[in-house]
Amino acid sequence: MQPLFLHTNVSLDGFICDTAGHIDWHFSDEEFQQYLDGLLESIDGMVFGRVAYEQLAAYWPTAGDEVSIVQRSRMRELPKYVLSRTLTAADWYNTHLLGEEPLTEIRRLTMQPGRGIAVFAGGSAATSLLEAELLAEVRLVLNPILIGGGTRLFAGSYPISTWRLTSNRPFASGATVLTYERRTR
Repeated sequence: MQPLFLHTNVSLDGFICDTAGHIDWHFSDEEFQQYLDGLLESIDGMVFGRVAYEQLAAYWPTAGDEVSIVQRSRMRELPKYVLSRTLTAADWYNTHLLGEEPLTEIRRLTMQPGRGIAVFAGGSAATSLLEAELLAEVRLVLNPILIGGGTRLFAGSYPISTWRLTSNRPFASGATVLTYERRTR
């Protein structure tokens, strides 16, 4: 089995994007970029919600020297799975639309051998995966900023679950990656 984990930027006040839908407020530095290189090299696939997919598909195929060679290569080559019932086509290389039963398809993917699948999704997709109890781990990139409004990380209903902090990694930028593992019942 390969674990499914959420990896997302979050502000101190619990938002993953601002009121305009932008994510350009997150903190980064060279060490964090190296961390992202390692993360992308350690996974076998990525999951996106429709909105996140559309935003990333508009950027990554033409990304230039502002990102590392590892990031450009891995964002292109890794399988990309999109949780969407409305998208009918995807042009970004190695993209797979999960169709009418996306959670069933995600569950099937996690049953295959592998190193892990990262979820780079918006709040709605992350909440649906949490509700379905498919997330084994949550990696929050906590950014030292209050943005005052936007999209919450988890919105809606989901079952109560407990999580154990397994690591924290601070960066010079002030961002900290907090890794939580789902506790088994």
